[in-house]
Amino acid sequence: MLNRDLVKIGLGGKFRVDLSNFREYFKEIETKFQTDKNVIKGKQDSIPSIDFDEFNDLYNDYYNIELHHIDIHRKSCLVTLYSYLESFLNNLCEYLYKLNNYQVEYTDLEGKGINRARLYLDKIVGVDFNKINSEWASIKNLNLIRNSIVHNSGESDREKINNIIKNEPNLSLDIFNKIRIKDNYIDEAINQIEVFLTLIHEQVFEK
Repeated sequence: MLNRDLVKIGLGGKFRVDLSNFREYFKEIETKFQTDKNVIKGKQDSIPSIDFDEFNDLYNDYYNIELHHIDIHRKSCLVTLYSYLESFLNNLCEYLYKLNNYQVEYTDLEGKGINRARLYLDKIVGVDFNKINSEWASIKNLNLIRNSIVHNSGESDREKINNIIKNEPNLSLDIFNKIRIKDNYIDEAINQIEVFLTLIHEQVFEK
């Protein structure tokens, strides 16, 4: 039989440690990219002005990092972060099903992903989402951005995504209408997820 206090402490500690580790990893890789760019810039500055070929090679190396490597890294981190959130919510629902002896599992409900987890937490567990509307809205925005990256969302979501980007200084669209992510957006996403999970955790274990 599960011990309620141990589950409460274990789950609360897990997401905080996991997100802290993710934050540290993200910053470490960002620092590496910045160091690599600085090294290339230093080499460019030391090249004689007549050596165009070497300068162009370094120029290409610099912008490969800036336009491609960093872009792949940040989008991969965002997708991984969102997958972590979804997995954690599903695991939370499973623990609560066993802990509280509910008759319904989260997998019995329609839908999938965070929306199904939300439905379970709302209808079965009794979490009051009216208290965390703004936090849930942030998570839904993150969901739309993630879907745009992974699935190249269709026209139905395009207007919503454009509105998010318009109001988010750390997101933009490039000339190919693809999302570009600044490093601060990942920091914000980690913080938003941590706040959201903290509020969910508090409500769930108050009962």
